[in-house]
Amino acid sequence: MRTWCPAGTRSLTLALLVLIVGSELAMAQDAPRQGGILKAAMIGEPPTLDTHTTTATIAYQIAWHVFETLYTYDRQYQPIPYLAEGHTLADGGRRYTLTLRKGVKFHNGQDFTAADAAASVLRWGRLHTTGKTMFKTIEAVEAKDAHTLVIHLKEPSGSLLYALASPYLAMYPKSVVDVAGDQPIKDPIGTGAFRFVEHRPDRHIRLARFKDYAARSEPPDGHGGKRTAWVDEIHFLPVPDVAVRLAGIESGEYHFAQTIKQDQYDRLKTNTKIDLPIVKPSAWITAAPNHKQGVMTNRKVRQAMQAVLDMEPIMMAAVGHRAFFRVDGALYFPEQGLFHAQGGVTGYNLKNKDRARALLKEAGYTGQAVRWITTKEYEYMYNSAVVARQQMEEVGFKVDLQVLDWATVVQRRSKPELWDVFTTGITFSPDPALTSNLQCNWPGWWCNEEKERLLAELIRESDPKRRRALVERIQAVFYEDVGRIKMGDFFTMYATRDLKGFQGNPFLHFWNAWLAR
Repeated sequence: MRTWCPAGTRSLTLALLVLIVGSELAMAQDAPRQGGILKAAMIGEPPTLDTHTTTATIAYQIAWHVFETLYTYDRQYQPIPYLAEGHTLADGGRRYTLTLRKGVKFHNGQDFTAADAAASVLRWGRLHTTGKTMFKTIEAVEAKDAHTLVIHLKEPSGSLLYALASPYLAMYPKSVVDVAGDQPIKDPIGTGAFRFVEHRPDRHIRLARFKDYAARSEPPDGHGGKRTAWVDEIHFLPVPDVAVRLAGIESGEYHFAQTIKQDQYDRLKTNTKIDLPIVKPSAWITAAPNHKQGVMTNRKVRQAMQAVLDMEPIMMAAVGHRAFFRVDGALYFPEQGLFHAQGGVTGYNLKNKDRARALLKEAGYTGQAVRWITTKEYEYMYNSAVVARQQMEEVGFKVDLQVLDWATVVQRRSKPELWDVFTTGITFSPDPALTSNLQCNWPGWWCNEEKERLLAELIRESDPKRRRALVERIQAVFYEDVGRIKMGDFFTMYATRDLKGFQGNPFLHFWNAWLAR
């Protein structure tokens, strides 16, 4: 028997059917699915995957898919356990006893133990900028048994757990650490959700899902909780040209494009196939002077450079869209709450040409070339340097701008005889005491006695209000001595396509993300 429906009813039924099917398809797209190769277009090659030996952000952005840390950061950027289950305090806050998770395996099949953790922490303390800072207060690190790590401090610390959460403090097998010593580790074996497969320079770094990965059971919380490798592989592709990264995301060649120019935002947001995660806070741009050797060792020359700079046009050239930068001289971001303070910010954005000329005269500056090394791989670094150079030359500076690939900048900046200023971004650091750019041994070698004393106090102090007061005093020294030159805060824009579950935040990662098709 044939059933008859009025035309209007048939149209309504068809519309409802389309709506239901469309909704089901949308839900299927949003539900996590396993499989596929995630292609991530990065700004270039990392200088190394051994995060104990570098502060280059791109190194940990790739490496911490392979390596994990004892603690990590929750959504409020507070330290929470990761490879550790937790800790107890004793001896007036000078002894931390960490209980490590059981059943965690390295990619070579070995169990993760306290001996591995102790070897990794000790090596990080010898080699990394932050590690060297923390080890001024660490007396000893010992593996008490297979799953108990004890850290003895010389004095209580408000920074230790933040340090143990640092993405640079990777956990390696003790056997790998013993072979490498203080030389770069060439065997990337970790406990992460992805294992290292191969590195073909200038082509890709290839990671694959680790089938024996021991995930935490808690729901994801910031960078903590359960991490799932939904994709089969991640291919990190060095694509230094931002135009090529952009073309690749628009054509569908890439699923992720790092650091897209912000001046493309208004055009790209009309493309329904592309998402534009914005990282805020992200970083602040700095021109770091060389305090160890060369023309910038003269404080009055540094003060002259600081005095002349007009940050609004510098930041506009660097970023390209007013919605993506802030002209703010504080060393910590407004998003960090109590740690954001204007106290001590005395030398920022002076744009005073007469003062700059007078300071150069007092310094006895006679036109020596200021060798400024930068890169186009991070366009904000190059563009900010170009405008700053123009402003400096208006008052008598001679600036030799040298454009290199980022890996070469990272290598060269460790050799004080080769440069006078370099550009970089000071990325978000949850703990104000551990930001690498304030450390004496970070490139630029700003080793001011008063600053070192205040930083030591900041590491010891746990009371937030007292920490804020110390931050203001550090900022005063920063501007008086011109430790670095801050240009302004900026917010990074990524572009993704067919990539779901991705969290755009200061610590880039692809666990818990999946491909829509």
